[in-house]
Amino acid sequence: MDLGKPNNSNSTPTALPVVVGVLTVVLAIGGIIIAQGTGALFPDQASAEAEQIDGLFRIMLGIGGALFLLVQGLLLYSVIRFRVRKGDTGDGPTVHGNTTLELIWTAIPAVIVVFLVFYSWQVWSDITEPKDDEMVVNAIGARYAWTFEYDIPAELYAGLDAEQQERVDSAGIVTSPELHLYAERPTRMVMDTQDVIHSFWVPAMRMKQDLLPGRTTEVRFTPQLADTQEMEPITVVGQQFDAHRYRVVCTELCGGGHGQMYSFVNIYENEETYIDVMAALWEPVINPPADPVARGRQLLASGAYPCSGCHLLQDEGIDWAGVTGPALTGVGDRSVDRANASGVSGPEEYLYLSIYQPQSYYVPGYNGVNMNMFQPDDPSAPNYMSTTSLYYIVSYLCALTSEEGSNCDQEVLLNLINQEHPDMPVVLEEAGGSDEAEADDMATEDMTGDEAEATPEAEAASEAEATPEAEATPETES
Repeated sequence: MDLGKPNNSNSTPTALPVVVGVLTVVLAIGGIIIAQGTGALFPDQASAEAEQIDGLFRIMLGIGGALFLLVQGLLLYSVIRFRVRKGDTGDGPTVHGNTTLELIWTAIPAVIVVFLVFYSWQVWSDITEPKDDEMVVNAIGARYAWTFEYDIPAELYAGLDAEQQERVDSAGIVTSPELHLYAERPTRMVMDTQDVIHSFWVPAMRMKQDLLPGRTTEVRFTPQLADTQEMEPITVVGQQFDAHRYRVVCTELCGGGHGQMYSFVNIYENEETYIDVMAALWEPVINPPADPVARGRQLLASGAYPCSGCHLLQDEGIDWAGVTGPALTGVGDRSVDRANASGVSGPEEYLYLSIYQPQSYYVPGYNGVNMNMFQPDDPSAPNYMSTTSLYYIVSYLCALTSEEGSNCDQEVLLNLINQEHPDMPVVLEEAGGSDEAEADDMATEDMTGDEAEATPEAEAASEAEATPEAEATPETES
């Protein structure tokens, strides 16, 4: 048979509809297989909204899969059917437009697009609609760490004495470096960034939202326990709880430590467990230790400041793996030599200035790695750290030595901070550390030195903190 000429001897007007019908069925089945097969690779559905989002995605994937099979099938058919035969040197036939075909391939995609517009709009409306009894969580992104702040559950007020009540009232929020939620409780996350654009993403929840400088964004979802995953034990402030645990990542390139900017969301089975977790987080606030070193450790471990995103430090309750800033292990020892090299009065002033004036002090090997300066003036502004919190944190950093004890003199540190900031003196009572005798016992002797003026030189804020911060906690109120 001459394949170069049409053969109409066996063709009938009814053959085309049959072929189109069979082809449509085959493509539909192929699209369904692609959608379902690929959907099986999705992570757990850890939110109620995940089911709707997955349903929309599968429909889009099924339609796209069917079109893919159609295009690739026609391409393969054309390659075989209209290939150049041996000895054929002529040109192919001139083909003009086919109005019917053009209408079909315009109408069908138009219908599909309109359908997807209405369907996706419905899904988006459902997942963004305010829910009854929403729990509000503030998420703060800063290079390179996440901080989460929670309203105080009413249950935490029960049984508090007047002093504890005052501490809780002054704090107002629970702060944590990880996100804690419980199943079936609608959640509204209010998000802000302390510096550049970040993007909050939990793959298991199918939730992704950008954090934009100068603008507050939000996202809503209802956490749920996935049937495909078992509970696993996690530790919160020394106490163990069972939870489903999922990774939180930043999907917007935000700098050299972007890959380290991750956290976790822990979903608990019920509200009772969640309240127990909040109580564990609040224990240091309700009953803070008098020891300033222990208080400083608690402050950094709480995630109130995003130091973990840049610095490396393993200590009780602290497990940081940052790489963009210098390691803080042993900084209490190094601060003595660096204070001498920098011309300041002692390690107290060196560490103090490394937090409030970090660009004046660069650790060798980290030149140009700029840490944002913390400030004690405006609690509502980014990078706020009260002088009281600074006192505790420097006290803790001074105690990171190879031997027991501290290389800082507590009295010198207090005098230095209060002299530099007379309008916002350190108020130990508000942090539960008013027991001066105990505090003095914990402050080991060494370097008193007078407060000389700082001269830029060897080290970056690195030694003290990591980057922008989160909002003040009770202990950070001076």
